[in-house]
Amino acid sequence: MSLAHNGIIRGLNSIYLQAPHLPKDQTIIRDFLIYCQCWCESMHHHHDAEEEEFFPSIESITDVKGLMQRNVDQHAAFTPSFEAFQAYANTCKPADYDAQKLTSLVEAFAEPLTLHLREEIDTLRALDKYDSEKIRAAYKRFEKMLMNTDNQRIAPLVFGTADRAFEGGMHDFPSVPGFVPYIINYVFARKYHGAWRFNPCTAWRDRRELAFVG
Repeated sequence: MSLAHNGIIRGLNSIYLQAPHLPKDQTIIRDFLIYCQCWCESMHHHHDAEEEEFFPSIESITDVKGLMQRNVDQHAAFTPSFEAFQAYANTCKPADYDAQKLTSLVEAFAEPLTLHLREEIDTLRALDKYDSEKIRAAYKRFEKMLMNTDNQRIAPLVFGTADRAFEGGMHDFPSVPGFVPYIINYVFARKYHGAWRFNPCTAWRDRRELAFVG
């Protein structure tokens, strides 16, 4: 889960750092707004899957009602400001793009979001006293639910925000056969290809410099 959270944060950092430095090019701005939309959709999907599948499963396995409620409450705490950002990304016309407006919208939810992402990992680590096999199975079901998404809008984002060199390359995330990044890069990424220029990593999960940082 921590690796997925790292990807969410990398994507948000990419948005925040590049937003003020976009050239006055309508195509680039359009692609950036699509990138923001996709990041929002990915995060929504992640948190919906947690609340609908993973958290109830954990409470059932542990037989501790309300065990994950703090995480649900944290979702609710940043949702209004997050949805304001998503609404801006969805409705803003490239000609009306305002970098200061966008970054202020990010700032409104970034702190409670990152706090939640950190504290949720602590909650999950505390589950080690329960049935590890059942919890692992619940997480596998959660991962399967996450995979049920729009591959053209989400898969290039997920791989493009996964740094395989993180912590010395000890992690394989997302764990897929070697041919999958080729499919993502040459098939799934084609429709919105301009949006993926804002990713901090390639489809092969190799870190790269941000495209627009001044």
